[in-house]
Amino acid sequence: MKKLLVVLAFVGSIVLGASAPALATTYPAPPPQGSVSSGTISAGGSVVFSGTGFLPGETINITVTQTATAQGAAAPGRGGAVTMAVPGVLPLAPLTLSTVADASGAFSVTITLNTPGTYVLTAVGATSGHTVSATVVVTAPAALANTGGAPLADTGAGLAGTGVDSSLVLWVLVGAGALAAGTASVVVVRRRAKNESVTAA
Repeated sequence: MKKLLVVLAFVGSIVLGASAPALATTYPAPPPQGSVSSGTISAGGSVVFSGTGFLPGETINITVTQTATAQGAAAPGRGGAVTMAVPGVLPLAPLTLSTVADASGAFSVTITLNTPGTYVLTAVGATSGHTVSATVVVTAPAALANTGGAPLADTGAGLAGTGVDSSLVLWVLVGAGALAAGTASVVVVRRRAKNESVTAA
């Protein structure tokens, strides 16, 4: 009996192993992607955007779309006061430019990005409709990163560390409310129990 089970297991593994290539699913090729020389650059830096698969000599329309803007953070101001340096900057309107594919259907353009944020670069062939895209993140220069674009002024005075956080205050209030509710419910239960024992006597 054991030999029969071993033979069946062996034959079954051969049959399943032989049929595996027949069951393999062919997946469509991934959509063509453009490439950039760097995925992250500093504001004012340039990136080379390139792609292939276009018709030779075809006009390629390139759109640069800012999808997200960089946000600032709290920064020390004059006299130790805190100033919120979150710029009210909306994403820029898309920028459009064009180039021509070379003899092999490839293109390459240099694009300079001055405003911090996330950008999607998209190239579309005017004749073929072939599309490639890439994403670039533009960071603020180090001296401007803490203020969302405004340079920091060194006042020499820092903020005193109080150790109190606004979320801590919220949790203290929630805890105090829960404690008050618990105390009130104990008082009510004890009064009812006392009243019931008096009425029963």
